[in-house]
Amino acid sequence: MQAFIEKARSDSALMAKLDALGASGYGQEPNKIIALATEHGFAITEEDLRKAAETAGMQKSGELNEEELEAAAGGGTQNRYNPDVCGKYTEVEYDCVGFFRMCWCDHYRQKFVGANDDDGGRYHYICAMGRYDYIGNIFGDPL
Repeated sequence: MQAFIEKARSDSALMAKLDALGASGYGQEPNKIIALATEHGFAITEEDLRKAAETAGMQKSGELNEEELEAAAGGGTQNRYNPDVCGKYTEVEYDCVGFFRMCWCDHYRQKFVGANDDDGGRYHYICAMGRYDYIGNIFGDPL
């Protein structure tokens, strides 16, 4: 699964296909992602997808380390803001973070603000375009 994710990060056409699946609710049809991975020479399972989705939600900080910063400079962020779509958002949505949180909108901010045994942690979520600013759990749900 990690190799497939790395391939997606470096292949804009593959990322565009994953992005389209993600925007259409890929979680309901994991077989489409598995088929796409197979097309590109990767064997992944629904369990691999579940674990990757859980890992994507486990980020501890909105701050990037040196390796992540370098990856972002190669296309890890983009201006995903669309006022017609994003204007309706009051919390983090798919467009803010992309497929498996691999391609954050340039306007999305997430910062770890404290641990809590009950909910896995507290995060400050901010849209620099003013769509939202709230404290939420690890998955972006408001607390």
